[in-house]
Amino acid sequence: MEDTKQTTQSVNTADTGTNEVKNAGKTFTQADMDNLAGKIRGEEKAKNEQAINEAVKNAIAEYERQAKLTEEEREKEIKTKREAELKEREEKITLRERRLEAQELLQEKKIPIDLVDFVVDLDANVTKQNVEKLAKTYNKSVETGVSSKLGGTPPKDFSNSNDTEKNTHKYSGRVSF
Repeated sequence: MEDTKQTTQSVNTADTGTNEVKNAGKTFTQADMDNLAGKIRGEEKAKNEQAINEAVKNAIAEYERQAKLTEEEREKEIKTKREAELKEREEKITLRERRLEAQELLQEKKIPIDLVDFVVDLDANVTKQNVEKLAKTYNKSVETGVSSKLGGTPPKDFSNSNDTEKNTHKYSGRVSF
């Protein structure tokens, strides 16, 4: 494979004899590109190491804090965490239930169920009220859109006209293909 393929729009010319790439009047050698890639890898490695060191420090600090707690305080903390987790799970389940209920209500009112995220709430009554508001607004919007598209003068009805011979086209002759 060649080292100097043109892979981006910013690359103007490639000199394959010296492994140089010219970009808007500036020349980059393969060594320059390698140095740049090495610099980027080094920066990412430093960021990752810093994040790991910070996580380790936090874990050690939490362990030391818990080591200082009494048995009663630890149990209380564990109970509090468990209650918070259970409350979060319960809210997620409730939201799923409300979402399904809202989808059913929207289908009954013939409104796209893609709009369900705009009406869902933890409280069932609020969800129903939101669906009602959306239904009113949606139907009014659809009605306005249809009436604006159909605006203008209606077409004339020629079926009741006395001149039936003018309005009807009689077939005469042959049609050839």
